[in-house]
Amino acid sequence: MGEWKQTGGGGTAWDSIAYDPELDIVYFGIGNGTPWNHQRRSGGKGDNLFLSSILALKPETGDYVWHYQTTPAESWDYTATQHIMLADLAVGGQPRKVLMQAPKNGFFYVIDRATGQLLSAKNYTNVTWASGVDLATGRPIETPNARYGSGPALAIPGPLGAHNWQPMAFSPKTGLVYIPTNVTPFAYTDDKGFTYKPGAWNVGVDFLTNALPTDAATQKAVMSMVRGALVAWDPVQQKQVWSVEHPYFWNAGVLATAGGLVFQGGAEGQFIAYDAARGRSCGASTRATGSSPRR
Repeated sequence: MGEWKQTGGGGTAWDSIAYDPELDIVYFGIGNGTPWNHQRRSGGKGDNLFLSSILALKPETGDYVWHYQTTPAESWDYTATQHIMLADLAVGGQPRKVLMQAPKNGFFYVIDRATGQLLSAKNYTNVTWASGVDLATGRPIETPNARYGSGPALAIPGPLGAHNWQPMAFSPKTGLVYIPTNVTPFAYTDDKGFTYKPGAWNVGVDFLTNALPTDAATQKAVMSMVRGALVAWDPVQQKQVWSVEHPYFWNAGVLATAGGLVFQGGAEGQFIAYDAARGRSCGASTRATGSSPRR
């Protein structure tokens, strides 16, 4: 038997909630399961609805309208709580009322927000756990041993996700979505001796697999895989238009303006303005603790 009854099972809505007043639908981004490991959580059985899903409900009654599960039988801490954006876009030459999300799992989803129909899904950054999303079924096409059942699996993204809590932004002027992305590999390993421990972080994954190697050359090679970027994404064409690489993987959220700028804070303490159409830096300022901003 799985451990979800002891741990609570997860599925929290800890970030994104959006509302469409015209359709009178509220959209919730739902988190991953506990333990993370699907094998430990529910014995490897079932999709575990509504974990890692977008859930559409009527706000007055709570009646179910539709759901879309980004990561069925989730096993990697790939939440779908990331920001939900509502927009009117021309998809396939037809005007559609869409919902857009770039959750942890690395795929950018465009969904009809009235019906829940998946319109498109492409990876917006490097992804190794799945080769794509099957539009007929809506399910990810998982790569061999992605579920780390036959030994450790080095996966991108890791538990921090390809996009986490840092806000992304949409500019109706450029038609682009600006996503603060992470590339953080993680070696998932089944904790075969897992037992529930009250008050502990019960994930069902052996973190010791991710201990850094001791020799400097291997450490450098591993760390070179870790990086961050600001990605400008075309949600209609489902492709990257431009990106800016950052020296660190964990950077701030973004703001797009009607003046054609995108602002983001960098991990190294800079606040940077970019040309929203082309990604060129328009200037940066740095604030050090206890000092005045540079001008």
